[in-house]
Amino acid sequence: MDKLLLKTYKEVRKEHSTNVRQSYLIAKGLIKTESFGLTNYYNYETGQEVELEGLPEGCSVVLRIETEQWGETPWGWCEGWGTVEPMQRYAEHAGNGNVQLRSYGRENYYYNFAEALAKARKDFSGTKSGKSYADRLALESVKREIKHFEGFINGDWHYVFISVKAYRDGEEVYDEGCGMYESTDWEYGAVELIEGAERAIYASAYAGSTVGAL
Repeated sequence: MDKLLLKTYKEVRKEHSTNVRQSYLIAKGLIKTESFGLTNYYNYETGQEVELEGLPEGCSVVLRIETEQWGETPWGWCEGWGTVEPMQRYAEHAGNGNVQLRSYGRENYYYNFAEALAKARKDFSGTKSGKSYADRLALESVKREIKHFEGFINGDWHYVFISVKAYRDGEEVYDEGCGMYESTDWEYGAVELIEGAERAIYASAYAGSTVGAL
């Protein structure tokens, strides 16, 4: 891992409730984002051509990002530590370590803090820095997860669907997409698809050169 990627990876791990693999992919995507000139996701809602250096003449790559229509929640989709349940009254589940996230009239969302902390402590128990350090990491991670889930409930972020198409001389040579990316951390998904589009463009050149060769 080079110095820039390592630095970005550490920043992602500090700011986001993600596992090692997710953090690495996000860091890689953030670095590529700058090289691809990607901007805010909502600029690509109707499809926008990505400016890529070195593309052959007559070739283009178009990125589109739409709000995900699948109504999944982050606590149901990701492998987090805590569980979230809507409850009408906290008294129904009093004394079990729940923390209220947000209320909508009579509907309240509760995060099982005690359960999450126990799981996180188990995950971090193998650290070589000692139990107290592992416990602190577990607590900080659970707090970040609570903030992450609250952001979803509050509408601070949502899931998006990313699609990329590539064209050579007006002919479509690539069309791929993938959903359930967070609107605040979508870059690495877009980068992977854009890189796939680039490969398809160059592969199409070789495919075209074989026409009539037999």
